[in-house]
Amino acid sequence: MVAAFAAAVLALSACAPASQEGWEPPAWAPEVVHATDPVPEISAAADGPLGAGIVPLRVRNDAVGLQARVALLPAGATTDAFNAQVEQFVRGAIADRVVASGTAFVPAPSAVGSGLGDRRCASGSTRRPAAELLADPAFGPVGGSGTAVVCGIVAAGGTIVGERVRVVSADPAGVRFDATTTLYTDVATGETAAADGLWTEDAAAALGAHIVEALRRDAGALSHRPVVVGDETQIAAIQAALGSTVPSDEGLVITLAPGFTAPDLAGLGAPATTEPIEFAIPAEVAADLVSPLGARVLASSGQPYTGPVAAPAGTRAVDCDLVPCVALTYDDGPSSYTPGILDELAARDAAATFFAMGQNAQGYADTLARMTREGHEVEGHTWNHPHLPQLTDAQVTAQVVDSTRALEAVSGQDITVFRPPYGEFTPRVLAAAGMPAILWDIDTLDWQGPADDVLIARAVEQPRAGSIVLLHDVHAVTARTAGAVLDGLFDRGFQLVTVRQLFGGELPTSGSWRRAP
Repeated sequence: MVAAFAAAVLALSACAPASQEGWEPPAWAPEVVHATDPVPEISAAADGPLGAGIVPLRVRNDAVGLQARVALLPAGATTDAFNAQVEQFVRGAIADRVVASGTAFVPAPSAVGSGLGDRRCASGSTRRPAAELLADPAFGPVGGSGTAVVCGIVAAGGTIVGERVRVVSADPAGVRFDATTTLYTDVATGETAAADGLWTEDAAAALGAHIVEALRRDAGALSHRPVVVGDETQIAAIQAALGSTVPSDEGLVITLAPGFTAPDLAGLGAPATTEPIEFAIPAEVAADLVSPLGARVLASSGQPYTGPVAAPAGTRAVDCDLVPCVALTYDDGPSSYTPGILDELAARDAAATFFAMGQNAQGYADTLARMTREGHEVEGHTWNHPHLPQLTDAQVTAQVVDSTRALEAVSGQDITVFRPPYGEFTPRVLAAAGMPAILWDIDTLDWQGPADDVLIARAVEQPRAGSIVLLHDVHAVTARTAGAVLDGLFDRGFQLVTVRQLFGGELPTSGSWRRAP
């Protein structure tokens, strides 16, 4: 029996094929394009890579059902085109909401405690589920029905900036619109394009085989047969994915939307994709498929940002027909309290107007020069604060002219309007002054020495869009509460502007004004 078994084994061994010493199965060639993790958005905080290179814009309007945040760049010849395209997402959303709501859009502040002080892009907001985003009071419209516009910074290196903007709309029946656009600009040249414009015309077809091969391997295929991409539907899906391009350490990353399939995948019995899939395209592969702007975006990853920083807040163009504006004005100074108020303004990138007295100009020349340097507006408040109606025409003229000359000499600004002390004036006084008078519609009565919380409430709760608020930078309570007042106004959604900005960049040339028209 044993002998028979041994004979059988010998017979089978004789039939076995001869083996080659050192033979190994053929190895897969490395994947050219491969699935990867989503690329995190870049912090848009003031201490992030862009730092002062961002001018945040946030609009909330409950009347039409809108809340929007986008990031603009410092205004200039090479950034204006990018800014116009980004801002158009907000303006387009407003126009849609006006039609949907049947309500005209009028800039209006929100209630105290609305939490609108944070105006920068929030990392991750462009990727959140639509319903969740709309329900979040930090991003969505009140009640979740309306439109949300959110942003994310996806590139900030060298002179390249990339921003992803998402617009989501819903009505009581659910989400009805959800679209994301990624824009890139080179702030050195002004060239601006959507993400799919970073690629050549044949990039989608060239990348198609690589993407299908990656999916085919993931489905368990063992074939080395060349990939078949399929029809125009598959190419269109890949072309759409190019519109999501972001740079990364690996090269460029695109997101393929759910629902993609191809003949090679269907042949394996693999269903259409059900989740978004990120694909990394190595730099050496992408380099042959990108446009000149795309090449600069590709090279920007990992570089420090070297673009422009924002000018002082008081020198920027502000559209007070888009955002609710308010002008804080400080009278009677400068004084020893003024530098502290300037510190609070600087810390919050806010602007104000100082109606200074001529007799203080020489003693506070450095403070007045600082106001100009930091973008604040300096205007006149007469020489020594008299009751102007009690003076002769010549005395009124001297009060205004002497003050103007002294303030212009140390501030470097042109003084073109004045504030009459105590708000007292007559047509005769205006004629003798030779300048329009800027008054106020909100009086905080800080000169009476109210409690801190009382002063804060007056300055924060009373203003409406276009208001001019009266304060004095010669009182301790005013200086002590300055930061809280600024925070409270930002919280309501106000843009803090100078009087000149409140009037669209051009001050009145005659008359008297208590608020913006």
